Amino acid sequence: MFRPPGQCPACGEWVPRGAVACDDCGACDRSGWKSERAVYDGLDLPDEDFDYNEFVEREFGQEKTGPRVSREIFWRWVAAIVLAVMILGYIMSAF
Repeated sequence: MFRPPGQCPACGEWVPRGAVACDDCGACDRSGWKSERAVYDGLDLPDEDFDYNEFVEREFGQEKTGPRVSREIFWRWVAAIVLAVMILGYIMSAF
């Protein structure tokens, strides 16, 4: 039975002391240090039929610009009022 440190019996990469699996191929004690018996489940990778555009549309939908426009107008008005108050304050302090 293989015990680190040493070369991985599955892929030949160096496995450091205390490692529970090979960093390169994922072989470990449970898989018997054989890469063909290693199980790679739970990766949640999309299959060949995955449609990225359909996924984005389903998850995020159409962008709603209504509230964003009203917020933008609101902050423009706030900036204009603050600027007007600053100009009036400067003019009043000059006299």
